[in-house]
Order: sequence, then C-alpha cells, then structure tokens
Amino acid sequence: MPGLALFDLDNTLADRAAAFRRWCEAFVGEQRLGRSAIAALIEADNDGHATRTDFFGTVKQRFDLPASIESLTADYRARYPYRYYRCEPDTLAGLHRLKKAGWKVAIVTNGPPSQEEKIRLAGLEGAVDAWCVSEMLGAAKPEPRIFEEAARRCGVPLKGWMVGDCPEADIAGGIGVGLRTVWLARGRTWGEPSYRPDAVVPAIGDAIQLILADKG
Repeated sequence: MPGLALFDLDNTLADRAAAFRRWCEAFVGEQRLGRSAIAALIEADNDGHATRTDFFGTVKQRFDLPASIESLTADYRARYPYRYYRCEPDTLAGLHRLKKAGWKVAIVTNGPPSQEEKIRLAGLEGAVDAWCVSEMLGAAKPEPRIFEEAARRCGVPLKGWMVGDCPEADIAGGIGVGLRTVWLARGRTWGEPSYRPDAVVPAIGDAIQLILADKG
C-alpha cells in the first residue's frame, strides 16, 4: 500500500555539488582568481554545510577580495539558484511516477527560506505534494517535528520512506520517526556503526525505483 515518500533536496533531488561547481567556475572567472581557486572554494563550502557568511568570510580572507562579505553573499543568493541550480528531467519524471502510483511525495530540507525558491526554480513544485524548510518551520532534521509536519501537510500518516545523502539528518532522522531509509552514497562508504539505512544506492533514480517496488 503506497504511503509517504520523503526526500532531501540538496544532493538528493538536485545535484547541489554540480550546481555549486558551476557557480565556482563563473566566480573565479569574474574575480580573476584562476581555475586553481575552485578547489579552495569547494573546500570552504564544506558540501554546503558552511553558512554563506562563514564561506564568504573564508573566501574574502583567502583571496583578499575587496567586496564585503555582505555584498558577496547577497550576489550569491541573487544569482546562484537562478543560473546554476536544477533538477534533472529523469528525477522529475520519477517523482511523477511515484505520485501516479499513489505515493504522497514531500521534500524535507534544512536551510534558509531561499530553499523554497530553489524548489520552485528546479521545477519541483509540481512534482511533489508538499515541502518543509527547516528555518521556515523552526525545526531541522533530524528533529522529528519536520518529518511529522511533512506528513501532516500531505494528509497521511508518517509511514513510508526517507531518502537523503546525510547520515545524521536524513537516515538517523528517518529511523527516529519509524521510516525506512535510503542513503545516496555519492561515491562514499557508509561509516556509522550505530545505525544503518535500509538501502544504499548510487543515484536518486535507484531510490525511486526501490520505493515504486515496495508493496508494503
């Protein structure tokens, strides 16, 4: 019996790492830093876990940029989602297949309110039933409340799957509220000894196929 399928956003439904690299390539060109600076930007970004204030503070100091941290951050937020962030057509099609099969589909993402704009720009608004953004809700993964609210917004019990790339936020969080979990490995090896996902897959399409095959 289809239930609830919850998905993380960055590096799950959309390849945030690829989008950020595209932004880095444009940024180093504009700032005349040279392509060797891309690796330093990616390191400072910490896979998206660094706040933009911390990130641009590091970048400004490292490369002695004249612009303020505030102006660098504002320019990033104004341009990054619109020019570089996207969801692949196959992923969107997979989400529509889940909905057609009777699954309620929602996004649960940690981050600022701008995550909502990224969802819309990536074309995900029509492919999911609901979403929860942590800073708009006041609760972040792995806290139970964000998962519970996603289920409430979908109008179904909190029963089904959680798919994501972060062990603590997505997998431990999903396990904590009784969901089955799928971890997107992204070339990594699972390293948490105290808990494990129900499945490990290399790509989002594999996770969607796994859920579609679930007969309850």
